[in-house]
Amino acid sequence: MKKFYIAALIFAAAGVAALAGCASKPNYNLYISEKRSEIYMYKDNAAEITVQCVSREQPYNADGICGDMCDLVEISVKLSPVPDAVEITLGDYSGEMNYEAVDGRFTASYSAPAFGAEKLDLTLGFDKEQHTYSVLSVSDGSTLTCEQALGYVAEYDGELFKGLTKRHDFAGEIYVRLLYDEGCYYYVGVCDRDKNITAYLLDGGTGKVIATKSIRG
Repeated sequence: MKKFYIAALIFAAAGVAALAGCASKPNYNLYISEKRSEIYMYKDNAAEITVQCVSREQPYNADGICGDMCDLVEISVKLSPVPDAVEITLGDYSGEMNYEAVDGRFTASYSAPAFGAEKLDLTLGFDKEQHTYSVLSVSDGSTLTCEQALGYVAEYDGELFKGLTKRHDFAGEIYVRLLYDEGCYYYVGVCDRDKNITAYLLDGGTGKVIATKSIRG
């Protein structure tokens, strides 16, 4: 009986130690203040369309403190020749797009969660006609999620994350953005309370860190 009691105490102590170990490492996903999780694209000789799904703090401020998040869908369209105006319909959203003369593109954004789809059917109205496009996701089954990409960075530069952890709280905010350039990549930025940013570029399939950069606030 005595041996059983001692064993029970040992297991209990081990359980407390394990919980304490978990508590000392915060959930870094809770400190993401910008997350670009989905990109959809279409391109032909007359049209170039990009749809991005983003969660971003409002108001957006690179101060090392994560604020309340807002889900957004951001759309960019380039057309040749350039029409006078463009109306867009995507799911339940419809409206007139804004023209940005510097970039020669039409843009629109609205509040909505990420689609979680392989393709989107998007309709543009211009020159008195309706044009429907199938806009495809750049991600496939091998593409990491934003949370997985952050996990790779936290493992790669554990000393930075450890240094910003104060009493089980993370003293910073994190940006995780899916990128596409003939393949998927991730940008992960860690901003401390002094507005210093440590940035990482990752392979979107393997999580391998390709490059790092430090930006002083």
